[in-house]
Amino acid sequence: MDLTRYIARKRDGLRLEDEDWSAIIPAIAEGRVAEVQIGAWLMAIYMRGLDTQERAAYTREMIGTGTTLDWSAYEGPVADKHSTGGVGDKVSLIWAPLVAAAGAAVPMISGRGLGHTGGTLDKLEAIPGYTVALDPARIAAVVDDAGCVICGQTETMVPADRILYDRRNLTGTVATVDHIAPSIMSKKLSEGLDRLVLDVKVGRGAFMKTLDDARQLAQVMVELGSAVGCHTSALLSTMDRALGRWVGHGAEVHEALELLEGRGPADTRQLVLALAGQVVPDADLEALLAGGEPRERFARMIHGQGGRLEDFRWPLEARSHEVCAPEEGLIIEQDALTVGHALADLGGARTDQEPDLDVAVELLLKPGDTVGRGEPWARLWHRGGRGLERAEARLAGALRVAAEGDGSPAPLILERVKETG
Repeated sequence: MDLTRYIARKRDGLRLEDEDWSAIIPAIAEGRVAEVQIGAWLMAIYMRGLDTQERAAYTREMIGTGTTLDWSAYEGPVADKHSTGGVGDKVSLIWAPLVAAAGAAVPMISGRGLGHTGGTLDKLEAIPGYTVALDPARIAAVVDDAGCVICGQTETMVPADRILYDRRNLTGTVATVDHIAPSIMSKKLSEGLDRLVLDVKVGRGAFMKTLDDARQLAQVMVELGSAVGCHTSALLSTMDRALGRWVGHGAEVHEALELLEGRGPADTRQLVLALAGQVVPDADLEALLAGGEPRERFARMIHGQGGRLEDFRWPLEARSHEVCAPEEGLIIEQDALTVGHALADLGGARTDQEPDLDVAVELLLKPGDTVGRGEPWARLWHRGGRGLERAEARLAGALRVAAEGDGSPAPLILERVKETG
């Protein structure tokens, strides 16, 4: 298929009509478009942008290139969440079984780590035997038993996005809401949802560094969800500091289990409850979490996906090394991006190799706490000293301590974006 006229229209700042999208996206998915034209088309959109109707058509046509999950026989709501990625973000591991315990089906299609952020699937693979590659029938069976599933995108879901995702990386056209939002939403909406909440991270450790950028992305994704009949909302949450106490794949599973057992860090718990409240607003979520049913459902989900939760141990071989404060005072900053990079130094990031699921950064103190000179404020959990010296030196730049002043951290939840704006 020749895309010349569509490329020229967008190059000249004109809009693409619904019928144009209906021609372009299936042709790309079926391999009927030359690589050079795909790149030129992506760049034209990157440079000229899309309007609301164009983004909605882009999203619908991408969904239409593959199969969707069918929950028509299910009586309750079908819900999911999406996070734009952060440091220490293990929310999905608690959120999915909690929302399932509140009566919703949760068919969560999740992803791998990207850059300095950890992927939900990578974390869960720290559990022996856990399988992320499921077909639609197995997804339905796990949801039927546990109420929730967390797995990877199936081969038949949104094939157009799989092609365009790679091409955007190759052509330098990733960083625009006009490609990011349809990519995210096509994958989520192919799950057959009627409720979706988005956790859009803001700050140094997030991909969206400013509140304005995060707000724009959230508003566009909320509009896209509403356009295809899925009740969608978003929370903007801070990512200047890491979430919770632990950063690292196996360690974050350990922390998630603590939270499912009624313990664990207050900030992670707060965000889980706030995001769950967006899709099951009438449920007594705190009582559910305290009662133990979400922990039970999590165990059934793991078992349904081949995992052996009874064999999960953390740490396996990692050993700890304390990082001490150079001066005393009030912790006013603990840079999330630097913490994420320290984990990468230890081998815990997805690069050209699989991440080490055993290594971790443990945050003993958080912004707002006081620290003494020489007092440990973090621990690095390393394997045989790999990357330890570099990670420790890096963490020295993450901490900012003040002798006096306001050390109160920024609110965890900054804004809510609803369908009405």
